Amino acid sequence: MEKFGILNDENRQKYRQIFKGLSMFVRNIWPSGDQESMVLGTQFFIFSVIFDDLIDTNEPEFGMKQINRAINIFKLGKLEEDATPLERIAFDLNESLECRVGDQHPLMNLFRKAFMDYFDNLMPWQNIKKLDGDMSMNLYYNMRRHNIGMVPTFSLSAIFIMKRLNSDIILDPLWKSLMDHSGNICALYNDVFSYEKELREKDERMNSFHFMKTQNNWSDQECLDFMDKEFDNCFEQYFIYENLIKQKFIPILKNKEDQEEFIEIVDHFHTMKNVAMRNSQ
Repeated sequence: MEKFGILNDENRQKYRQIFKGLSMFVRNIWPSGDQESMVLGTQFFIFSVIFDDLIDTNEPEFGMKQINRAINIFKLGKLEEDATPLERIAFDLNESLECRVGDQHPLMNLFRKAFMDYFDNLMPWQNIKKLDGDMSMNLYYNMRRHNIGMVPTFSLSAIFIMKRLNSDIILDPLWKSLMDHSGNICALYNDVFSYEKELREKDERMNSFHFMKTQNNWSDQECLDFMDKEFDNCFEQYFIYENLIKQKFIPILKNKEDQEEFIEIVDHFHTMKNVAMRNSQ
C-alpha cells in the first residue's frame, strides 16, 4: 500500500491495524488462493472499507462525486488527473484483474457490474438512515444485500477460482438468489453482534435488531426470538437454492475436474458466510 500513498504520518498507526486485519480476513476467505489473489483480494477490501467510511463520514454532494469517480474507474478504466491514493488502488485493482482474465471476459464484467451496483447503493443507504419513520424487513433486505458486499466479493471469488468451467454458468439467475440469501444471513448476524456498539455510537437506525425491537415494543428476548426465525428462513432459502444449483449443473458436468471446481465455487459461499460472521463478533 505504500506505493499508492495511502499511508501517511497521520493515519499510519490507524491503517496499519486495519490492513493487518484485512490481510488475515482475505487469507481466510480465499485459503487456497495464490499470492496474486491474496494481493488483489487485500486491495479490494482495503478500497471497499476505506471508501465506505469516506462516504459515510462526508456530505452527500462530496459522496456522489467520489462515487461517480469510482464508477468511472471500473466502467471506463478512467483515472482522474487529481486521483487520490484510494482511487489509485481501485485503478490498479481493475487493471490487474484485466491482465489476469481479459478486459471483456464475462467474469470481469460480472465483477465490474457487481461493484458498480455496490457503489450505486451507498448513497441511498446513507440517505435512508437519516429519514424518520418505520422500517420494514423487506426494504432492509433489499438495501442491505447490496451494502453488505456479498455480490462483488463472490464475483471476485469466481475470477480467482474458475479455471476450467464455462463462465456462462455463473450468469444463471439461481446464483443471484444464493448471493441474496447469503448476504441476508451475514447482515442479520452483523446486526445482532454490532447492536450495542451502534447504539453507543448513535448509528443504530438501520440495524434490524434495533428497528424491529423499537417499532414492535419488544423486549430483547422477543427480538432475539424474531431474529432466530429470520435466520431459519434465510438458511432454509439458502439451502433450497444451493440444492437447485447443484441439481441443475452437476449432471451436465461430465468431467470430474469440472465437477470438483463447481463444488468448490458453491462451497465457497459457506466460507464467505463463516468468515464474515466470525468477523462480526
